[in-house]
Amino acid sequence: MNRRLDGAFQGQEPFTGTSPLGVFTFLTTFRRACDAAGLTHGQALPLLDFRQSGAAKRVFSSALNSKAGRRTYAIRTYGAGNNWHLAKYATHAVMASAYNDIITMRQHDNESPTAFGLRVETQCDRLDGLFHGQDVKHVFINGLSEIIQSHVRVLDGQLPKRTLADTISAAQMYWDGTSKLRLSLKLPGLQTTKVAYASPMQTRHTSIDRPFPVTQPRARSRSPPPKE
Repeated sequence: MNRRLDGAFQGQEPFTGTSPLGVFTFLTTFRRACDAAGLTHGQALPLLDFRQSGAAKRVFSSALNSKAGRRTYAIRTYGAGNNWHLAKYATHAVMASAYNDIITMRQHDNESPTAFGLRVETQCDRLDGLFHGQDVKHVFINGLSEIIQSHVRVLDGQLPKRTLADTISAAQMYWDGTSKLRLSLKLPGLQTTKVAYASPMQTRHTSIDRPFPVTQPRARSRSPPPKE
């Protein structure tokens, strides 16, 4: 029966407890694997032990084989096994820290919206199943750069049913357009030209800097004075 779960766990390391938030992915994957293999809850309970390693395996095996009757660490059902894992690894402190890390995520200065969106999804996936798609989308929008955030927020208000992928694509489009605009505004500096002028009340010349080229007036030709 344990081998029948291999397909669902391909590419996923056994749960060791080193990263406490990994308990969500572990329990979700295990449930899906048992459902696909057609295992009963009675068969699933001992198999929880086979999909763990290291300290997590030792602690759970000890709790599973405990003869404490109805005490806290007595695990007799598959549901009790799930609750034991959540109580041990998904503590209030761990959950509060993970939640704060997610809602305070911000796009870096040189980070594209696509890369930021992937970072948000990866962080939210650590709490497998606790964040809905709309919640992840709102975290993404709130963390966007101020340069494009207002545009994306208006679009989301007009089309609230857009998916996270659609929102990330729209944000990337705005970001690319803003980047092109900023590049076009970086024009080369123009040379300043010294312009001399004299006011009617002054005899001396004053020079000022003009940030644009000045065309000198053409000298008017003078006809020779009439001969006497």
